[in-house]
Amino acid sequence: MITLDPELVTAAQEGGRDALEALVRATQRPVFNLAIRMLGHPNDAEDATQEILVKMITHLGDVREPAAAGAWAHKLACRHLVHVRRQGTLEAQRFTFNGFAADLEDGLEELPDTAAEDQETQVLIEEIKVGCTLALLTCLTRPLRAAYILGEIYDLSDAEAAAALEIQPAAFRQRLRRARALVTDFLQARCGIVSDAAACRCDRRASKAQRHGRVQKGRASIPPTARPAPTIAEVRTEVAKLEQERAATALMRSNASFTTDVGRLVLQALRP
Repeated sequence: MITLDPELVTAAQEGGRDALEALVRATQRPVFNLAIRMLGHPNDAEDATQEILVKMITHLGDVREPAAAGAWAHKLACRHLVHVRRQGTLEAQRFTFNGFAADLEDGLEELPDTAAEDQETQVLIEEIKVGCTLALLTCLTRPLRAAYILGEIYDLSDAEAAAALEIQPAAFRQRLRRARALVTDFLQARCGIVSDAAACRCDRRASKAQRHGRVQKGRASIPPTARPAPTIAEVRTEVAKLEQERAATALMRSNASFTTDVGRLVLQALRP
């Protein structure tokens, strides 16, 4: 998940400023994307990314094999997000699957027909989809959440994910099975993208989300992405082709890679 150039690692360990900055730039996006999926909130993810990058910089000298630096950084990030990072904004709401389901069912409203042609409304609906999938992950405990993100969203092997989480592969597989079942069952019952029988649709949540200030037209509530995300219609078409379990996975993977410039702030803070 994190790939670092061994030559840059060696140069940074020897005091090369340019090499260190290059390592931070290479690490900030994958760490931020892991953090936002673990914590569900952009501000919390940026704070956690800064903390992880500082740890990486200050402990880079501990790396004995430069070729293994990427795996080391990934393990460091997972350890921080699972065991160290304080409770995030969404986590503080203590979502459960039942409570989250009740929230989704409350206040569903059809949008006016004219909204379908409104580009700002379509952007807002996509933000609702992203925010919902991130919030859903916080219904899982952190250990289950980390297993689901690494194994299901990032599709790491048992050995890779277990190494990152510092557990045995058998324990990882058990966590992943449990998390996968919880997420799949919830989406099949509640999410209109995954199941035609489910009442909740992202567009039906738009009015309530705006009233509660969760999203606003013209003001992005999620970080920019490295590439255009598929539209909800495209995601729905894709998941309709898949079996239930894989349909849930396709929805959770549909969020594009988020971008961040938080590494620049870390480097500025460390300059003499």
